[in-house]
Amino acid sequence: MKKVFGFMKATIVAAVLGGSVYLSPSVASADDLLTIGSSAPALDVEHWVQNGEGKFGKVTKFEKDKVYIVEFWATWCGPCVASMPHIVEIQKTYADKGVQIISISDEPKDVVEEFLDRPVPRAEKETTFRELTKSYCLTTDPDGSSNESYMQAAGQNGIPCAFIVGKDGKIEWIGHPMSMDEPLKEVVAGKWDRTKFAEEFKEQQQMQALQMTVQREVGSLLRDRKFKEAIEKFDELTAPIKSPEMKLQFTMMKLNLHRIASSDQTEVAKTLKSALEMASKDPMMSNQVAWTVWEMTEQGQLKKDKDLLGEALKVALSAVAKQEGATKGATLDTVAHLQYGLGNIAEAIKAQKEAVALGGDNPEIKAFLEELEEELEASKKK
Repeated sequence: MKKVFGFMKATIVAAVLGGSVYLSPSVASADDLLTIGSSAPALDVEHWVQNGEGKFGKVTKFEKDKVYIVEFWATWCGPCVASMPHIVEIQKTYADKGVQIISISDEPKDVVEEFLDRPVPRAEKETTFRELTKSYCLTTDPDGSSNESYMQAAGQNGIPCAFIVGKDGKIEWIGHPMSMDEPLKEVVAGKWDRTKFAEEFKEQQQMQALQMTVQREVGSLLRDRKFKEAIEKFDELTAPIKSPEMKLQFTMMKLNLHRIASSDQTEVAKTLKSALEMASKDPMMSNQVAWTVWEMTEQGQLKKDKDLLGEALKVALSAVAKQEGATKGATLDTVAHLQYGLGNIAEAIKAQKEAVALGGDNPEIKAFLEELEEELEASKKK
């Protein structure tokens, strides 16, 4: 049974082994990041291709009491192109409320011009991207200075990415343009809680910056097959982390390092025990880490360790007590697998029956119950 863990979505393994992660050439250190509450850097954009049909002027410094959206895009970026109609609607909605959108590519001007003359696919009526985007400022800055001042300075490694600049010239929000409607509405109305958003965003931003540093420095060692040095560098870079959530995420990344390096089983088990301890306060994370213990054992990446399986079972059972519905069913499925790994088939069947009752029509959960019952029957005939 395969379980997908959202918190492992962007791992060092993906970066090193060719995962689809867009990386900036360089990243500011976590302490120097452009972030929520920072003064928005001045703009020095080379080519202003669209200007709202003359409604908007070129921007270098941000005017007081106006709101700006500085968005980064590229002609080759599918999500960027898909966001264009939404950006058009936002500009039309807020044009008379002191809001100006400035979309910046770092491609040559002729590439952008050629793109704008293409027809918009699946449009209700025949039109081009030039016609579609005429209501806002669409620009390109081939020397990459704007990208450096914003994207790299903020540790952002994926586009499209929008920065909302508030009426005082400070960064109010950073994120995907398809998610900026509510923040923009509150910024314009003067009701946006910048401080509250900054608290949650800065931790995420620091995590991204550290990931990039790890990917670059540890990745280089992995490519040279210096596995021992790679793990030592990983430990050195992640040692200062204080956030429990961040610490757990990097601990799970370390497991992938162990897999690549074929580390000693004792070290792998030690990392897993540490992850279990950190995850024990969060039911969902408890399930994810406990399942990882089972999965690595089942796949032969870890020698069967009854003490470790027992620790994972203890953490999973504690999580079950705090959960309800299908979520509880998923954790009970983990409990059943761990019980099976420990040789407790009767207990495994008991847990899996409850998981089936809570898990609805999940075929994998039902199939494992059938396997357990068949094995129990076979053992009685011996």
